[in-house]
Amino acid sequence: MLTIRAMFAHMDWANRQLLETMRSVPLGEAGKAAPLLLHMLQAERIWLTRLQGKDSRHLPLWGDDVDIDACAALIEANADGFRTFLDTLSEHELDETVAYRSQAGAPFETTVRDILIHVALHGQYHRGQINTALRAGGFDPAALDYILYARLAEKA
Repeated sequence: MLTIRAMFAHMDWANRQLLETMRSVPLGEAGKAAPLLLHMLQAERIWLTRLQGKDSRHLPLWGDDVDIDACAALIEANADGFRTFLDTLSEHELDETVAYRSQAGAPFETTVRDILIHVALHGQYHRGQINTALRAGGFDPAALDYILYARLAEKA
């Protein structure tokens, strides 16, 4: 549980760091960075909804109309939702299976542990893509490595 909690604390920190970087960039000049940010945050919301036992099929996975303030609100909502979920989760419950349907309606069953690991890794993957798009657009990427977060946490 400690590792998963650390992954989600880093995810929240990295999302907030990236948001601040994205606020300083004209969204239209950052290539695919803004749509990828929105996708990453929407995917977090979808997985949280599934973990809560609710149907996620009404939630969009992709979007081109990016509002940075809406992304900020989504970061807050996702962080609060995952924090609440993890605070009530026991070690035993990590291996319970969640039944859900994909956005296309296909049925799946996956353990809570695998879903949580996927969410953290999915975000890491897309934050890398976003930084690549920022650099390609001539902007400085956000420093998001886990070790940076860990060093800050050690000082706190």
